[in-house]
Amino acid sequence: MSLIRSLNSGVSGLRAFQTKMDVIGNNIANVETAGFKSSRVSFAEMMNQRLGRGGGGGESSPQLSNQVGLGVRVASIDRDFSQGALQTTGIGTDLAIEGNGFFVVNEDGQNLLTRAGNFVFNKDGFMVDQGGRFVQGYNADRSGNILGGGTTQALRIDFENALPPRQTENVKLAGNLNSNTSSSRVLQAQNSFTVAGGGLATLNTEINNLSQTLTDLEAGDQIEFDITLNDGTQQTISYTYGAGDTLQNIMDSFNSQLDSSEGNMSFVDGLFILRSAQMGNSELSINSISVNGAGAVNFPGFQTLQDGVTNTQTMSTSVYDDLGNAHSLILEFTQTGAGQWEYSARFVDGQEIVGGGTGTVEFDELGQLVSDSAFNITFEPGNGAGTASFEVELGDQARGTQFTQYAGINSAKIINQDGYAQGSLVDINIDGDGRIQGVYDNGKNMVLGQLAMAQVQNQNGLEMVGGGLFMSTSAAGETFFDTAENFAGSSINAGVLEGSNVDLAKEFTEMITSQRAYQSNARVISTSDEMLMEAVNLKR
Repeated sequence: MSLIRSLNSGVSGLRAFQTKMDVIGNNIANVETAGFKSSRVSFAEMMNQRLGRGGGGGESSPQLSNQVGLGVRVASIDRDFSQGALQTTGIGTDLAIEGNGFFVVNEDGQNLLTRAGNFVFNKDGFMVDQGGRFVQGYNADRSGNILGGGTTQALRIDFENALPPRQTENVKLAGNLNSNTSSSRVLQAQNSFTVAGGGLATLNTEINNLSQTLTDLEAGDQIEFDITLNDGTQQTISYTYGAGDTLQNIMDSFNSQLDSSEGNMSFVDGLFILRSAQMGNSELSINSISVNGAGAVNFPGFQTLQDGVTNTQTMSTSVYDDLGNAHSLILEFTQTGAGQWEYSARFVDGQEIVGGGTGTVEFDELGQLVSDSAFNITFEPGNGAGTASFEVELGDQARGTQFTQYAGINSAKIINQDGYAQGSLVDINIDGDGRIQGVYDNGKNMVLGQLAMAQVQNQNGLEMVGGGLFMSTSAAGETFFDTAENFAGSSINAGVLEGSNVDLAKEFTEMITSQRAYQSNARVISTSDEMLMEAVNLKR
């Protein structure tokens, strides 16, 4: 009977919407499940029964046959793999993927995929999920190098392993050495030379026209300067007068006889000024000036305008030998001339420097380094360690820092040295590419491993195996294993879990419509039953 068809259609509707309610119930039940992906039900019409021709016939007919459907069936139950909300937990091993991809865990030799990143380390140092499955990744070698993209491994951290010490191989300096750090001794005449009327003399003023000339000099008269040099030795400088000579002749004669490494005389505002060429302490002085001959000149005495001062820029750091012992290094830079500095190295505890402990660096008139930009220091650490050698670099081109000499503050300092002592693991951090960084008590970090990620060609082809886990199938296509940095748009967040992507408002709405549809299909069955009852009653 035709009423049987409507009964079957109603029954198929009850079954279909019961399945949809099962899916809705499962979605709502997992609203707080980390990494859960909600599902949806898609329906399809069952086969149709042809009841005969549509009438008329011929090409003008609106249809060739009359068909009636036989109910509904569940066509598919699809997963929604959209991103769930990220929820901060503050637990360093809680991980969430932002973007596409899955974490990989291994159970009994089989790799499974999951979006739930609530991982922990077990007693053996293996990273596992809540079911004890081993999280897959790539373990680093002893130098912290990772080779990703190959066969994955169970990630394991040896929490008892110490970071081996590293001998210092490079020390970097940067900053500015003040060009005015040290000063030279300066002597100045106590009185100015003048001319008649009281005006200041110039270098072009003839000696016999000076107010200080008591009796005119005659050709052949000598002026003698009795001086003490920088190191305390004595020297006499003699000038022989010629007719019409000026103060310029005296100064030129003096400078030609005084070695340039000792100093230089100049003339400013009627005063002779003698400046030492040596930075720092000096005994340079003009003890007396005398005239031998017919003339007489009242030369002023010389006084100290500025004492020579030597200052140094001191910097320090710890360098390490091959056993990880720290040694306090002191570097001192002393200005010895314009653009010239001497450096010396020493160790606070007296370790012997056997090479490269002293030297000179030079700068041009623009304050740029013109001497070698690096020097080596070799020392004997003692305590069973071998002879150690390291390079001191003046400036760091890679970082764009320079070692200069400008007129300004002394800011030169040691900015880096690459050695360190043995370290014990105290903490771990996981970065956005999934690298597990070990944090050691010596202040150093080292990569210990990196989490693997997987992507598939068709996510909907994955098969659910429970516990938020998925298994690859032929429908999913090829599975690719690599690290987050090699998957565009994907990154890993530590201290965060991805929440369920269930939308409760949507689920409740779907629940209401499913309930009404279920009721309607039930009414089809009850109405068809009443109609069958009427048909049965016709025989009475």
